[in-house]
Amino acid sequence: MPRPTTSSASRRSGSGPLTRGGWTPAGTAAERRANHASKGTARGERTRARLLDAARAVFERIGYFDAGVEDIVNEAGVARGSFYTYFEDKLEVFRILSAEVNEAVLKAATTEPSQSSTDPIARLHESNLRYIETYKQNAAMYGLVEQVATVDPEVHQDRLKRRHDHVARVTATIERWQRRGFADPVIDAETTAGLLVSMTSNFSYWWFVGTETHDYDKAALALTDAWVRTIGLTLDKR
Repeated sequence: MPRPTTSSASRRSGSGPLTRGGWTPAGTAAERRANHASKGTARGERTRARLLDAARAVFERIGYFDAGVEDIVNEAGVARGSFYTYFEDKLEVFRILSAEVNEAVLKAATTEPSQSSTDPIARLHESNLRYIETYKQNAAMYGLVEQVATVDPEVHQDRLKRRHDHVARVTATIERWQRRGFADPVIDAETTAGLLVSMTSNFSYWWFVGTETHDYDKAALALTDAWVRTIGLTLDKR
C-alpha cells in the first residue's frame, strides 16, 4: 500500500523533523519563496525548471512514495534550501508535473491534423495516433498519477477535469459529424464520447503502463476502427 505523505498539520506548522514528504518552510525559506513568486528571475526560472526535471526523473526511477526532497536536490545538483525557494514539498512538485502531463495529452489530441484532408476517418486516426504516442512518452508518470490520485484529492480532481475536457471535446466533434451527416444521428453524443474516452485511455494505460504488448500499427488501427464502428462514421463524400 502507498505510504502517506507528511501530515498536513506538520506541513502547516513547519515543526518536527524533516521527512521524505517535506514540510512547509518558515522564516528564511518561506521568505525566499514569496520573493520568487513576486519577482522571479530568469535564473530562478531555470533553477525551478531544473528541479522539476529532476523530480520527474526521480519519481519515474524510484516512484513517488519512495522519493524524497533529498533525492530530488541531489538529482538536480542544487542545495536543499533551493528546493524550498520554489516548492512547499514533493507533493506540490508532483501536482505540477501531473498537470503538465495531462495537458500534454489533451493538447496532442486537440491539435489540428497536419493533413489537409477533410476525411473524418483519416483525421480521427491521426488524432488517435498523437494521443497514444504522447501517452506512451509519458507512461511512467501516468502510472504514478494513478497511484497518487488515490491519496491526494487535488491530483484526483485534476484527472477528473482532464477527463471532462476530453469528453466535452469528443462530444462536440461527434455532434458536428452528426450535423454534417458523417455520424449515426441516433447515438447520444455525450454518452458515446464518455465510452470512447474511457476505452482509449484504459487501453493505453494497460498497453503502456501495464504488462500488455501489442503491435503498434495494428493496435492503432484497431482503436480507430472501434471509434468508427461505434460512431457509425462514414467518409466525406463531397
